[in-house]
Amino acid sequence: MATETWIVYKTESMSDRGWEERMLMPRQSLTNILEENWSAEENPKIPEPGHRTRAYKTDDEDAITHAREGDWVVTRVEKFASFDTDTRIVVCYCKYEAIDPQWEEVSRGASANELLEAVEAVEV
Repeated sequence: MATETWIVYKTESMSDRGWEERMLMPRQSLTNILEENWSAEENPKIPEPGHRTRAYKTDDEDAITHAREGDWVVTRVEKFASFDTDTRIVVCYCKYEAIDPQWEEVSRGASANELLEAVEAVEV
């Protein structure tokens, strides 16, 4: 069984910067979670204090076009493991430290539809 790791970035407190904009769906309750990532790698790269979150820009079709280092910095990391499964949880507490945005264009691979069409063409 592969190890699953859930990495959660959250603010130090519920009232940290931007609290009015952070809502969980579908109940729309407020949260201090900034972002989360899942990894199925055996040894995923675990963020350390000083690591910054990432920020992204999207186009009109919600496709990510640009990325940069974010304004939230990891201050401490807590790691948890399940006794019953191969699931790990890593909680990264963050503080807000704005930086000058240095946006970089994100190169995109083929879309899922393009990949499926390529596989179907090979199978025929």
